Amino acid sequence: MSIKVGDQIPEENLIVMTERDGPQGFSLREYCKGKKIVLIGLPGAFTPTCHRNHLPGYLDNYDALKSKGVDEIICFSTNDIFVNSAWIQSLGAAEKVIMLSDSKAEFSKALGTDYSDPFGTSIKTQRFSMYLVDSVIRELFIEQESGQALLSGALNMIDSI
Repeated sequence: MSIKVGDQIPEENLIVMTERDGPQGFSLREYCKGKKIVLIGLPGAFTPTCHRNHLPGYLDNYDALKSKGVDEIICFSTNDIFVNSAWIQSLGAAEKVIMLSDSKAEFSKALGTDYSDPFGTSIKTQRFSMYLVDSVIRELFIEQESGQALLSGALNMIDSI
């Protein structure tokens, strides 16, 4: 693992889908300046744990996170931005979560969370969550067990900030 608590978030850009201009570059480091952000990294949109547990836990606890002073919840995966946008729309979460794409896994590699999926189809990011204050990592929770979202889940994040 290359990142740790106290580090600044890497500079590699991600992709966001804008309503007006379509896919655009997104500097997470720049966006986080002066804000408190919960960042969720997950292996893939529409995958069982991501779709049923991980992100839905954050949606269900959106108000609790906001009451803790969180400005934004941001989520990313290595899926392309079109898949990620369709997924976030299917969950009805577009008003609560900024969805980003790391389709070339450059951000994941900079974090040290990248891995080859067991099917050999692509590079994924490990399931994790982090709390960022002014682009600095204050809390970091990386799942050790496949198919779980306990350490990186919303309830653990709420208890930790």
